[in-house]
Amino acid sequence: MAYAPEHAYDDKEGKCRIYDEMWTCDWWWETQGKLPKGATIAPLILASDKTSLSQFLYSTIRNIEKSMRHQPHKHAAILIGYLPVAKLDCFSKSTCSVAGYWLFHECMRQLLQPLVAAGHEGVEMVCADGQLRRVHPILAACVADHPEQCLIACTKESFCLKCQVHRDSCGKPLSLLLPAYNREGLHPVYHPFWANLPFSNIFAPITPDILHQLHRGVFHDHLLKWCTEIAGESEIDERYCTMTNYPGLCYFL
Repeated sequence: MAYAPEHAYDDKEGKCRIYDEMWTCDWWWETQGKLPKGATIAPLILASDKTSLSQFLYSTIRNIEKSMRHQPHKHAAILIGYLPVAKLDCFSKSTCSVAGYWLFHECMRQLLQPLVAAGHEGVEMVCADGQLRRVHPILAACVADHPEQCLIACTKESFCLKCQVHRDSCGKPLSLLLPAYNREGLHPVYHPFWANLPFSNIFAPITPDILHQLHRGVFHDHLLKWCTEIAGESEIDERYCTMTNYPGLCYFL
């Protein structure tokens, strides 16, 4: 467990910075400076997974080492709620999607309401080392698939979650963008659950969706197709067949 930010270096001179655990990163240092002296940050990680029946919402804290959090039998993450997956048949086709966004954010707002006061004022609690600290739980990361990330950030799935450049205007100055919701790729969610969360910028905690954005998006939809067009399917298949086995490699014949 870590209760304060640290600077880690790979050399004695302190020139080669190491970014590893959350407490070695700039976010913790910057947020720590916004809190009263003696405050302890509990960086919250929210993780959601949507099924056809419900949407699970889990939470953990980054004070715990990632090697510990990644072990299911350690129970470092807890289930904090089930979110409804409603068909919303009572809405028209043109408003059904936005209504789903409203429903999600209202449920999330009620679930996370205690974090507003706790993040601002802190809560005194006895930590794992037996010390009494004033802890400020602050949202630090949202782990989800790309569609759920867009749901959290109130953005359309065809737009980027990180930048404001329009999908049809990549590379053009930001001043050329129109302020309308559709042009910005936003959904009109007037009370997003993260609006009152202290010290949180919802677009910063969004983590990469490794499966859909990297493995499927970059590799499968682009690199693999390009290589197949250049070399041919038979050559690509032969290269895969000649790959040697090694631990950790998923090998399919």
